[in-house]
Amino acid sequence: MGESYKVAVIGAGIAGLLTARELQRQGHHVTVFEKADKVGGNWIYTPRVETDPLGLDPNREIVHSSLYKSLRTNLPRQAMSFLDYPFLKKEGGDDQRNFPGHEEVLRFIEGFARDFGLMELIQFGHQVIRGGAS
Repeated sequence: MGESYKVAVIGAGIAGLLTARELQRQGHHVTVFEKADKVGGNWIYTPRVETDPLGLDPNREIVHSSLYKSLRTNLPRQAMSFLDYPFLKKEGGDDQRNFPGHEEVLRFIEGFARDFGLMELIQFGHQVIRGGAS
């Protein structure tokens, strides 16, 4: 094994979680900084919308979500799987279709984080404003 580094990963969406898992597998000390209070990134649904959709008010509350309530993926679950973590249809699950809804994708991401022990690497409620080498 090579040299070990302290590595920061920004975001606990699927890309950040995959990155954290692979860095940890390589022996690095990983911290994931996540602005929200849960994993899932763009797959976290909220019914809230911004009050200023054009972004003219610099003091507006920014609502980070690109989901709508009935959103389904445009990829089949087989294409969203990983070799060592398949996105399988659950027996007796809510939805058996090949193109899952956002709720099922979020459960898949949460399970991935839990099953690979990534939750303890995440600092929730931490927004990265600016980074740099020290």
